[in-house]
Amino acid sequence: MRKRAWITAAAAGLVLTATTGAYLLTNDGDVTVSSVCAPPAGTPEYVAAYAPTVVIGTVTGPTRYIPDADDPSTGVQVATLTVEKTLKGSSQSDMDLSQAVSRTAQGTYTTAEPLYQPLVTGQRYAVAVLDRTESSGRWVWGAERTPDGQTDDRWAAAVAAKAVLPTAACDDTLTLTSTPAP
Repeated sequence: MRKRAWITAAAAGLVLTATTGAYLLTNDGDVTVSSVCAPPAGTPEYVAAYAPTVVIGTVTGPTRYIPDADDPSTGVQVATLTVEKTLKGSSQSDMDLSQAVSRTAQGTYTTAEPLYQPLVTGQRYAVAVLDRTESSGRWVWGAERTPDGQTDDRWAAAVAAKAVLPTAACDDTLTLTSTPAP
């Protein structure tokens, strides 16, 4: 390794150590680090493997937006989906679904993932659903607009594939504690 690379690495380590030390001092020595260990959601096969329910249907109920109290540009969209086909899970008719979204300046909704599209009234979607009975609701795990039979076939094949999800290799929470200064 070149001398410049060693100096850069040492400087980065020094900044990281100083930042952590300052954070520890300002928080009385307790630091909690959390990470989300979620399965991959980049393909329909992985989305379908993780979700207990996968359906195809049309958003029939008006959507409503519940802003996050800390950041009104993000929040939860709630929509009603009338189910046409159940690809996985028990048969459903109408489902009230919650979906985490960001609100744009134009008043529309957006998400960051291609297989997590915001539900729009009147549009048809393949939707992977997480049943969260403890929070009394169903949450969208994945959604893709399905204007044609080809997309239906792709999601049916994704469910049939029964993909094996890779094991998440991370710790959910780590708490570092040091003795607070008197």
